[in-house]
Amino acid sequence: MPNLISHKIKDELRQLGIEPKKSLGQNFLVNEGIYKKMVAALEIKKNDTIVEVGPGLGTLTGYLAESGVRIIAIEKDRRLINWLKKKFKAFSNRIEVIEDDILRMDVKKLGTRENDYKVVGNIPYYITSRLIRNILEDWPSPKLVVLMVQKEVAQRICASPPHSNLSVGASRPQMSLLALSVQYYATPKIVSYVSGGNFMPPPDVDSAIIKFSEFKRHDKEFSNNLF
Repeated sequence: MPNLISHKIKDELRQLGIEPKKSLGQNFLVNEGIYKKMVAALEIKKNDTIVEVGPGLGTLTGYLAESGVRIIAIEKDRRLINWLKKKFKAFSNRIEVIEDDILRMDVKKLGTRENDYKVVGNIPYYITSRLIRNILEDWPSPKLVVLMVQKEVAQRICASPPHSNLSVGASRPQMSLLALSVQYYATPKIVSYVSGGNFMPPPDVDSAIIKFSEFKRHDKEFSNNLF
């Protein structure tokens, strides 16, 4: 039930003596069903390595931990690092918590290799385009990426080219530069839409779980003209 998770998150924030930080785009997901959808979308296998972007209080991390995978959790908010390490101390052999800015860190130093890890995160909306670009251009190609992003951004990313056989006056899909850029590297798919009421505090916009698969390597010089 969303209320149960909401109460738990409020209690954890009270224990830490902090409030969600607007400058970090912190909106905590409070619906268990949505967490489970994100985990299911990762198509987890026994020996998977998952890079989690912005674990926050570790709620999604907890659901991932149940599957027995190795997790590398990258958190920028220093206030949460010790909390996360203490929370998952019993899993320290397969859950590593790192304080860093995901947009600036060298992900290769984590030991990630081409097609050998997956990425997940309920990410701040303001880092969406930059993070996706970094993953597609600079990171070793992951097997899968599952992100919570703004609904309209997800729709733009997944847009198809206009079809020439549409009748006059018919609505045409809008394939933006963002969609062209992403689809140059991978295949995106919207898994589910998520209304703002599933977060605390609720954002002003709705969200979507988007999944990227079938990654391809391309010439970076050409891609610079896309993003």
